[in-house]
Amino acid sequence: MLDGGKTFGSGKTRDMNDQRQVLVRAEARHVVVSDFDGDRETFAYPGVTLTRVIAGVPDERLWLPMGERPSEVDDEALIEALRAAFLWRIGLP
Repeated sequence: MLDGGKTFGSGKTRDMNDQRQVLVRAEARHVVVSDFDGDRETFAYPGVTLTRVIAGVPDERLWLPMGERPSEVDDEALIEALRAAFLWRIGLP
């Protein structure tokens, strides 16, 4: 390697790409609903949060639901979001 292994096929350097991270976290969103009597009930929705981080600073977050019975559409949405995030990580569109 002529450059000490810092150049990727895209022409970007590893140093720049190391500033980009993708964090994947399973977490639930909580929604509080009040009824007519003023009683409150909390519902939790499991999901996956993808966070794009640049130089240690969170830049963009995307939360995708992960239900008990995921559909093929849910699976495809998660796959596409992961693919886009990982391509962004290595500096590709």
